[in-house]
Amino acid sequence: MSLRSFFNTSHSNHDKDAIAGKDFDAYFQSLIGSNSEKAEEQKGKAISKLLKEKNVRLLRCMGLGPLGFVSNSLRKDCWYELLASQLYIDGSAEYIPPVDKHKDEGQVILDAERSFGGISNKNLKLQLKALLVELITGILRKYPTLNYYQGYHDIVSVFIICFSSNVVEDNALEWKTLSLRDQIDMERLFYCVESFTLLYLRDFMMDSLDFSFEQLRLISSLIKESNLKFYNVFKFDENEPLFAIGSILTIFAHNLKPINSGDTNLHKILFQIFDMTISLQSMHIPLIIYKNLLLQNAPEILKHIEANSDVFENDFDLRHGAIQTVLQEKLCDESLWEEVLQITRDHSTSASKKVLKRVHLNKYSTLLNTAYGKPRSFDMDTIIFYLNEQTKMNERYKKEKYRGVTTKSKTRALFKRLGHFLPSKYNKLGKISLLIGILAILYQLQTTRSLSLLLSLRYMISTKLKELSHMHMNLHDVNHIWMDPIKDILKLGHQNR
Repeated sequence: MSLRSFFNTSHSNHDKDAIAGKDFDAYFQSLIGSNSEKAEEQKGKAISKLLKEKNVRLLRCMGLGPLGFVSNSLRKDCWYELLASQLYIDGSAEYIPPVDKHKDEGQVILDAERSFGGISNKNLKLQLKALLVELITGILRKYPTLNYYQGYHDIVSVFIICFSSNVVEDNALEWKTLSLRDQIDMERLFYCVESFTLLYLRDFMMDSLDFSFEQLRLISSLIKESNLKFYNVFKFDENEPLFAIGSILTIFAHNLKPINSGDTNLHKILFQIFDMTISLQSMHIPLIIYKNLLLQNAPEILKHIEANSDVFENDFDLRHGAIQTVLQEKLCDESLWEEVLQITRDHSTSASKKVLKRVHLNKYSTLLNTAYGKPRSFDMDTIIFYLNEQTKMNERYKKEKYRGVTTKSKTRALFKRLGHFLPSKYNKLGKISLLIGILAILYQLQTTRSLSLLLSLRYMISTKLKELSHMHMNLHDVNHIWMDPIKDILKLGHQNR
């Protein structure tokens, strides 16, 4: 659904008249269709009015358009109103038994220490880091079934900068004596981080990356629908877009820092991505933006693949290397980002059912319910249910994966043992031969269920292994070595029928 379609299908004429009367359509387009300073001023005034009226539906449209919510002073209030409309959290309620200390707090401290690199004031930076640790540990202790992942701190940093930018950017303040916490509405900040985490980030906060990889596969499916040629040339059916993991897990906060460096407006791009994501209540947005980012650079990526096809030993490294090289050069291109965001607004802002069907998402994924792209309100009972079910499903995934690894390990060990019975030159064929023999045993046991057959088979296999272990055995004369261990077994089975 495009921004235009979203507005037309989601709002009544009464809502439209609330701002601009009969000429609302033209007025609205002038607000969302221009990046000029005048448009920024006009849009800011309109957003302020909508905030006073608590008109959440029209705020969503403002957040989806160019400039987003215009400034952080307006943005923090818009985010709060939207997230509060999406999830009601009773601050006094205990939805999950909390813990005094979460197992991941050590990693949180390490990652916080590397954060806010763009802040020059040491005292301010220390307070920002402390606030980052406080918020993340507060969430983890309140919801101990959540797991911290590296990149979550980047997302929380975006919220901190949004809520504190008015004081962080004031160079005249003396941070040796001034408390950052006292300058911020901590209650609203925590509420926003808490609700955003529960509604949008659950897939990423398991103790494995299985659900995260599911989301990445959606990028491939989106590309297949949009540009089949690029999909086929890049071989997305064979090469999963693992290169996108850092961008998606952080909603681009790892690529585009939220701090105003003074020489670019990339921080504004990042805030607009969050504006769009929260306004549409959709974790499809980051995936679609990444898809559009790839497609805008597809010709250059394909040229890079062609030019370096002889350098790499395999397709995976070649294609992933090409994307990483090209995008690394483009991530600081403001005009590219603006173009990509506008393409996202003008075309589909959510994945189609056809695209979703190609990807086997867990049925409790945020992409299918709480951040599906259709704004609605959830209660905490539903959220806790989703969280608990995802946690159980994640555990099942891990057990299945462990069983698979264990089976592979046992198979490798069995093959290794069987290899001792054969000259090294014929190890591989011999192993295959014996494996087929074992399968033949199981087949005959299933069809005859005879104890005498079992004893006969045991003796026969033992004899065969001894024969094969004889180093002077003339295997050169055996044309079908894989048949040798089982031909008598199959005969024996038929004789007993």
